[in-house]
Amino acid sequence: MDKKKIIVLVLSVILIMSMYMTYRTYENKPKELLEEKEKIETKKKQFAMYIKEGDKYVEYKGQEGSENLFPTGYKLNTDKSRCEDIDGNKIEDISFNTNTNSITVTSNKTSYCYLYFDLKVITPQELIESRESDEGLSDEQVGGMYRYQGEGVNNYICLGSINQTNCEDQSDNMYRIIGITSEGNIKVMKQTKYTDSNGTYEFAWNTNYTDSTCGDIGCPEWPNSELYNTINETFYGTLDSTIKEKIEPQKWWYGDMHNGFVGTLSADEVYKVETGQMDTKYYGHSSNDKAEVTNQRWTQMNTEAPIGLIYLHDYYYQAKQDSCHSTKNSSYANCISQGWMHISKNGGTSVDNEWTMTRSGRPSKEGNDFGAWLIRNSGYSGPNAMFQGFLIRPVFYLTNDIELQGEGTYNNPFYISK
Repeated sequence: MDKKKIIVLVLSVILIMSMYMTYRTYENKPKELLEEKEKIETKKKQFAMYIKEGDKYVEYKGQEGSENLFPTGYKLNTDKSRCEDIDGNKIEDISFNTNTNSITVTSNKTSYCYLYFDLKVITPQELIESRESDEGLSDEQVGGMYRYQGEGVNNYICLGSINQTNCEDQSDNMYRIIGITSEGNIKVMKQTKYTDSNGTYEFAWNTNYTDSTCGDIGCPEWPNSELYNTINETFYGTLDSTIKEKIEPQKWWYGDMHNGFVGTLSADEVYKVETGQMDTKYYGHSSNDKAEVTNQRWTQMNTEAPIGLIYLHDYYYQAKQDSCHSTKNSSYANCISQGWMHISKNGGTSVDNEWTMTRSGRPSKEGNDFGAWLIRNSGYSGPNAMFQGFLIRPVFYLTNDIELQGEGTYNNPFYISK
């Protein structure tokens, strides 16, 4: 009795060459198959592949230049895929390993396989569980979430509408994933600067900014600022209704951190201050109060809304190197090359400065103008008077029940399929 032959399909360059040497669509040529059976060497791998496009499966012959035998971004449909022996009988002794993308067939005759692939659906939790250190998503939680860190990370996501598979209009629909919470909420930011219908792309944090118009708690409170209205009314109104349904409103923190104080903090400490876990220091708002004081009112300074902006700690944590996270604010620009977030790497120019959520209080003890924090074009972060106009990139959280498809690359970004 003939020994059983084991045929294993694996991802390798050798098997790709084998695929092109022996590829047949025997499903449509049963007569030709029988005529050729004596000519076929059993060591050759005989199979055909089909990928799902819409409601139909179409023939797939491999991607030129790819090292993967099977199509990327797809998963094997083990229920539909099958193997037959040379006489057309279905082979029952077959196993699929979806983790290694391999198929093992045991038969005493030459076998032929028909492989069907469906688009791979990914949940936010699966992104966390399947992450690898070289893909950019941090191994551990950093600042309350798993974060994409470093250059060249595959964290692009297309949010024109549900089931939009491409982002041809990059300026409106392409976003970057900042990170994923342990609950599975994905935090995203617009890739390029927001431009309204009038062509305006520089916005003031608030034009009502002086000591004479502000109360004791600072100027202005976030819900009363012009920038709040810009992103939670004007920008929010431009989003497709299917995307709005996938946004989960959050508690957005704001408050005064003086430049001299932030310059003494690491990224971890800035994160704690910006989320109400650590006291901040600022200059008092009375002309008689010249001293730097500690306040605990930060925890009272938040509001729930769909849209916000990045925090200082979001920018600090997006760098790959731990040394950048511990570096103090005054030298953080040295880490710009180790991250993906800066506007210069996302379609911006060398003159762009970007607003954040965080206020800075007065620029000096005696000054009347109130400010907020910027990510500067140089890569440094620093405060600036609120009345000046700078770019913004809206930020929001997606609900944790979404399903994604795509690969997260610029040319094949993630998109919401459900």
